[in-house]
Amino acid sequence: MRPMSKHVGKHGFTLLEMSVVLIVFGLISSLLVTPLAMRSEASRRHTAEDMLDDITEALIGFALIHGRLPCPSIETNPTSTAYGLEQSPPCSLNVPGYLPWRTLGLPAHDPWGSPRTSANQPWTGHWRYRPDKNFVDGTISLSTLPSGLIQIKDHDGNLISTSDSRVVAVIFSTGPNLRADGLNAAYSPASPILEAGEPTPGFDDLLRWIGHPLFIARLARSGRL
Repeated sequence: MRPMSKHVGKHGFTLLEMSVVLIVFGLISSLLVTPLAMRSEASRRHTAEDMLDDITEALIGFALIHGRLPCPSIETNPTSTAYGLEQSPPCSLNVPGYLPWRTLGLPAHDPWGSPRTSANQPWTGHWRYRPDKNFVDGTISLSTLPSGLIQIKDHDGNLISTSDSRVVAVIFSTGPNLRADGLNAAYSPASPILEAGEPTPGFDDLLRWIGHPLFIARLARSGRL
């Protein structure tokens, strides 16, 4: 009688084993992807903060050259030659304004935004800009004071800007959700109130304002005043 040959078993994965492997793989993937997305978002936010620094310097530089802050950009048609340029003084602050990026030689939008190609497109991620009327109409001097109309509040409704640090100009990004949050969602020509603070589940705007003391000090130090 021929001896029985010995066969080495070559078993495939069972459905249960495959399910366990897929679950483990999914868990590992989610653990890797989530921190990566968080790092990417943090990087964009850091880039936006750097861009706000550049915008602040550009606005002060414009004032050093022209003796005033630029008017907002209000042209909505991307094909217009005035698109991205400051509105010709005297400024109209009756409608929401955007940073005159072409006048300042800066990018039009934040890291989450995208260019506009037609007049009916939303202003996705474009920098919002609101100057105090006293600093865009006429030459700035040591005696020029903000009107005091622009107020900045925190998430609890407390005033951040005070009579000693009155606002000369405000710039803000609508952040990752691409919409103005909190108090920033409303526009008031007469008594603008804006909101600043750390990101929360319902607020991710990045807002920067230029206070009167800093602004005057920079102009005086540079010999403009």
